[in-house]
Amino acid sequence: MGDTYSFNNKPHYGYFTWDIARDEIWGDATFAENIGIDADTANEGFSVLRFMELVHPDDQEHVAAATRMAVLTGQPFMIINRICRGDDIVTVRARGSCFRFRDGLASMTTGTQEILQVERLRPAAANEHAAVKNSGASAHHARRRRVKSLEPQT
Repeated sequence: MGDTYSFNNKPHYGYFTWDIARDEIWGDATFAENIGIDADTANEGFSVLRFMELVHPDDQEHVAAATRMAVLTGQPFMIINRICRGDDIVTVRARGSCFRFRDGLASMTTGTQEILQVERLRPAAANEHAAVKNSGASAHHARRRRVKSLEPQT
């Protein structure tokens, strides 16, 4: 097991919209960072299938069922699940609503997603901590760094 970081004192909200008919999700830069994709991909849109690939395998059935229920009922939803993000397992909470066309057919879902917890599977390298401390880099940039020094050297 790795280290666990809680985000309860500092919400890290991202915003998303899912066009159900087009099967396309868009999100802001924070949403992209929360789920481990680049901001351009989130801005341009990506499929629900791509999103489900990021969901922890043990949570995929739960997320699919909760999403299906939100689309069918049109009721506001809240889903807590884990995202596999590189060397981290990120627990997120999504809240939102499904909107319908006048004929009652589900059209769009929009909402927010926040990080509840991050479990780092591999510890950050000591030189990464020093570089962040010495450079005064923001926590935002520190979270985005990959741990390269732990990779096997060839």
